[in-house]
Amino acid sequence: MQISEILSQSKDIHQWIVEKRRTIHRHPELMYEEFETSRLVQSTLKELDIPYEKDIAITGVVGLIGNGGDPCIALRADMDALPIHEEADVDFRSEIDGKMHACGHDCHTAMLLGAAKVLKQNEQAIEGTVKLIFQPAEEGGAGGKMIREQGVLEDPEVKQIFGLHVTDQLPVGSLASREGTLLAATSSIKILVKGNGGHAAMPHLTVLRRMLFPRQWNYKAR
Repeated sequence: MQISEILSQSKDIHQWIVEKRRTIHRHPELMYEEFETSRLVQSTLKELDIPYEKDIAITGVVGLIGNGGDPCIALRADMDALPIHEEADVDFRSEIDGKMHACGHDCHTAMLLGAAKVLKQNEQAIEGTVKLIFQPAEEGGAGGKMIREQGVLEDPEVKQIFGLHVTDQLPVGSLASREGTLLAATSSIKILVKGNGGHAAMPHLTVLRRMLFPRQWNYKAR
C-alpha cells in the first residue's frame, strides 16, 4: 500500500478526528477518572469493529488490529486532563470548572482513534498485530507503569511502541524527534533550606529572604 493512499484516507477523516478531539476537550477528566473518555474510546472502537479490552488500570483501553500474531507494534496515547481552569474563548472549551486538557491529551486520544480508523480500513494488508493503547493517568499517576504491569505489552509481545506529543513549536504537518530521551524527566532536584522561618510582615528576619534578596538584606542590615 502506498503512503499517498494512507495520507488520502487520513485527510478524508480529518473533520471526524477534530470532532472527537473537541468532544473530549469539552469533558476533561483527571487521572484514573477518565470514565467518560474511556467510554468514548470504547464506543468508537466498537463502531469500527475493532476488538478491545477495557478497565485496564481502571480506565485504560487496548484495541487490536491485524491477525493477532507477530510482529506486534503498539501505538499509545494518554487520556487524562489537568486540574487547571480553562479561560480560552473557544466554542469547545472545557465544560467542567477547574479541569481542562491543557497538555494535549485530547489531541493524542483523538489522533489514535484516527489511526485506528485508517488501520482498520487497511487491516488486510497488516502482517502482524497493531495494539492501540489508550493510557490513563500520565499526569503524575504512573498510568504507564500500571498498564505495563497488567500485561498490555504481552500476548502478543510488543516489539516496538510509538507515541507522540503535540506542540506549538513546529509548523503544522511537521514531526520532530531525536536520539535518546525526549519529553521526559530524567532527573530531579531537591532544595532543602535550613534556618529561621518568619512572619510575612517581617520577611527581613528570615533566612529565605537573605537567600533570595541578598542586596536588599544587606541594605536593611545597615
